[in-house]
Amino acid sequence: MKETEEQRRQMQRSGRRRRRPQHANREVLRRFRNSVIAFFVIALLIVIVIWVAFGKGIRQAKESGEKFGVQWMLAALYPEKYSYSTEMANLQEYFKLDYPEDIAIILQDDRINAKGKLYDGTVYFSIDTVRDLFTDRFYVNSEENILLYTTASEVIRVDIGDDSKAYYTGETATPTDYAIARYGKDGTLYVAADYVKKYANFTYDFYADPNRMQVYNSWGMDKMAEVTDDTHVRYQGGIKSDILCEIAKGSEVEVLEGMENWTKVKTADGYIGYIENARLGEVVEVKADPATGAYDPKSDYAMVPPQERVLLGWHQIFSPDDGTGMSEITAGATGMNVVSPTWFFLKGTNDAGEVDYTCIASAKYVERAHEKGYQVWALVENMENDFDEYALFSSSANRAALIDKLLADAETYGFDGINMDIELTDSKLNKVGPHYVQFLRELSIQTHAKGLILSVDVNVPTESNREINLKEQGLVNDYVIMMGYDEHYIGSDAGSIASVTFVEKGLEDMKKQGVPVDKIVCAVPFYTRIWRTDRGNVTSDAVGMDTAMEWVNNRSLPIEWDEDACCNYAEKSDGDVLYQVWIEDEDSTEARLGIISAQGVRSIAGWKLGLENANTWNIIDSMIE
Repeated sequence: MKETEEQRRQMQRSGRRRRRPQHANREVLRRFRNSVIAFFVIALLIVIVIWVAFGKGIRQAKESGEKFGVQWMLAALYPEKYSYSTEMANLQEYFKLDYPEDIAIILQDDRINAKGKLYDGTVYFSIDTVRDLFTDRFYVNSEENILLYTTASEVIRVDIGDDSKAYYTGETATPTDYAIARYGKDGTLYVAADYVKKYANFTYDFYADPNRMQVYNSWGMDKMAEVTDDTHVRYQGGIKSDILCEIAKGSEVEVLEGMENWTKVKTADGYIGYIENARLGEVVEVKADPATGAYDPKSDYAMVPPQERVLLGWHQIFSPDDGTGMSEITAGATGMNVVSPTWFFLKGTNDAGEVDYTCIASAKYVERAHEKGYQVWALVENMENDFDEYALFSSSANRAALIDKLLADAETYGFDGINMDIELTDSKLNKVGPHYVQFLRELSIQTHAKGLILSVDVNVPTESNREINLKEQGLVNDYVIMMGYDEHYIGSDAGSIASVTFVEKGLEDMKKQGVPVDKIVCAVPFYTRIWRTDRGNVTSDAVGMDTAMEWVNNRSLPIEWDEDACCNYAEKSDGDVLYQVWIEDEDSTEARLGIISAQGVRSIAGWKLGLENANTWNIIDSMIE
């Protein structure tokens, strides 16, 4: 069939219509391409605008180390308000390190003011820090340049200096690979921490850059928590606070204090700061293991007092007595079992430089005392002669010479014990006290080896006499005799010799300062004072119990009970002169002994024999069981 002309035209028109869609697709593609380009250009411009506007915040959010989240995005958008500080704290200032050798000390959970020192790779404590935190039993003599530690049986010596790499027991040296004791630039004595650990139970861990050490000297239950994300420990609780250190997920920290959003923690290496609560797991309690193995003085000096009850009478004499005078003066001393004669009067050193004292001891006296059932504790005193106590007790050679001399006399005369009656004025206590305590340590080694009893007389505890170290005296001595009198004395205002509150507080303080109650002997007065006040001028005379009562009775003075002092009181006015007497008698003795017994003390001493009335020892014997 032949195509008609009309059909051909239709076919041509149809072909043109088929070709036009190809041109349209290309146009669409062109337009789409331009749109995509425009989109990416606009997006890039938006990114650039965002980066310009928020780039700092994004960088801070990224550098803070916090995970991507709402807080991260808020920090990116509003960095001033929501971004975490990336500033590191100045750790030298945080740990208060002034010198390269300084070591910050974190004691338990607190950074303390005291600092250690790092010398030649060894950690040191100052001697004051050692005494404050660990043990006060080290003795230092800067003049002899020695550091001593005394046990129940030996004295251990260190020669202070940069090369002090050994300690000595007698002449036997035990070497160490570090200098044990050395002086710092400011003259402070420092003792190696590892040497201190021989004599005190504690632990320490040292960390460098910056220098710090974690120290524990007591142990209990610790609250611990695990860190659940990599994060930071900050100086204070808040995202703007400076960073102390980074801490990894899985690390353990000690929880010190919880707050609403932050928790105060301590890291294992001694940083104390804050972590967000959201970064901590469950808090659990863990029991810490205490350090053990150090020398234990209580165990080493585990001495039971030789007798359960001491009833001692001091016998003051100034010339030899073969026991005749002692027998007479103790005729009515019911229950008394120890007599302490004043036999040795220290002189310090003589012209030849030798330790010297006056001795009026008597073997016959000891023999007669033993026949009466008494032990004899020879008294050594420093008040009769004026000498330099510091020169005597601060010298190792002088201490040793005095001990040797006393022990030789103990063998010669056969007495049973030594009673040290060294009384120091307030002005001498700080200077002489530590050296006298070291003398007692060294003396106790020898007395216990010889089977002698060592007792020491001390004043009622006060702030001014702490240097006599009652805790140490209660450790090394068999008995510590508290002289429970002289509440009022020559030079003071008028008053009772020993009110019950004065005695009671004294005994309480003795126990608080570490003297075992079974080693305490409470000394009571057998004397009283007749006071005379003339226009403000106060004087007094010490008299015995019977003499005081005679004075009152001869003047027919009314007697009334002083409730505060717990003793009888009388007074008399004679023109401008006022006479007063707080009477020591059976009533005051019973009141005082009641207080002493209530404190758990079962031993009594009396100053002095011959001043008590006839019934005094009967009362003591019946009330002190």
